[in-house]
Amino acid sequence: VTETRAALEVALLIHNTTGSAGDSQSGCAGLPAGEEITMKTVGIIAEYNPFHQGHAFHLSSARKLSQADYVIVAMSGNYVQRGVPAMFDKYTRTQAALQNGADLVLELPLCAATGSAEYFASGAVSLLTRTGILTDLCFGSECGDLSLLEPPARILAEEPDDYRELLRQHLKAGKPFPKARALALCQYDPSIPEELLNEPNNLLAVEYLKALYRQKSTVRIHTVRRTGNQYHETTLTHGQTASASALRQFLIRNNGTWEEAFQTQLPSFELYRSYEGKPPVTEDSFSLLLLEKLRRLQDTSLTSFFDVTEELSNRIWNCLDDFSSFSQFTDLIKTRNMTRTAVSRALLHILLDIRSYQEPAAFRVLGFRRNADILLKELSGQGSLPLITGLSGADMPSEALYADRLYESVRSLLHGQPYQNEYRRKLLVL
Repeated sequence: VTETRAALEVALLIHNTTGSAGDSQSGCAGLPAGEEITMKTVGIIAEYNPFHQGHAFHLSSARKLSQADYVIVAMSGNYVQRGVPAMFDKYTRTQAALQNGADLVLELPLCAATGSAEYFASGAVSLLTRTGILTDLCFGSECGDLSLLEPPARILAEEPDDYRELLRQHLKAGKPFPKARALALCQYDPSIPEELLNEPNNLLAVEYLKALYRQKSTVRIHTVRRTGNQYHETTLTHGQTASASALRQFLIRNNGTWEEAFQTQLPSFELYRSYEGKPPVTEDSFSLLLLEKLRRLQDTSLTSFFDVTEELSNRIWNCLDDFSSFSQFTDLIKTRNMTRTAVSRALLHILLDIRSYQEPAAFRVLGFRRNADILLKELSGQGSLPLITGLSGADMPSEALYADRLYESVRSLLHGQPYQNEYRRKLLVL
């Protein structure tokens, strides 16, 4: 792709004019010609919706624990794993990450970013390991203890028959899948603490480990214990690091109005100024679009869409006349067997026309730091996927392009700001 070649040429020019290899952060100074250059690169999987003080701490800790030269972040784009649009666009979040310790931000493919924890983790781990330069992976967890996280991850990676039978029994008894799986794991291995599997970051950590085991990865693994407010906390507590959920709920309650308590939680809060005083982007910003899509598909089976079961398809049609908003409809059609998040993901997949999970097909670069420009060269040479730095001529999934156009259309109208054409976006370089 012409734009990719141009970006690589720019990266090489930056690398050659900002100092010799001995001045770079790769730790490869003085190597004889022809000798292999080695560098340590730690990967982080994130949403950064928004990027807050806890994320900055994680980035710093990841670099220290791994002693890495570079930090690569696999980040969700304009839609996130809860099955809703991101409150802040992917370029604002990318810039915040680059300002606070990330060296390169790659976009997580849409179907992985909006998938269940298993698909989210599998897609992100696959994307990072396919770079060919990943040496370490660092993720957060409530427990901060790999020895606790590894046993359930190995069971899930191997799926022994006895575990599968226990899982089947709990599902047959009507338990939601997350609860059924947790019960089956604790019964299969009583040494697994039940409370371990009640925490969202622990569960994601287990999925990351499972994906690494299944992909037979040899990267070094690190976990950072989560501090501050709990993941699902919805209020800001003075003196504590707030969760992204609490920050989002604060904005929703205050309709986008900021206060000092909110600003102090964002290391790069000036980046978010364009959002100040504007209605937050939420799933309900897409309510009419979802209703129109469902009306257009009415009385057809929806099971061809990713994550939509026959049961859910029937509930959608039975309840459609009571639709008043995206969030209200999600609450209306969830059942004991289908969690609210699972239903929201399914509805989002219908809206965005996502039919199935697909493995990462390219490295979509959202931004990088000038002093880490060598990463683009290494990605191009060592990575097993094409490198995309601009959309012109790029082979991108049609649903991903549609999803970004839809998001920017809604955001620009909601905020009364000009539409930002994805094809005209310049690569973010700090």
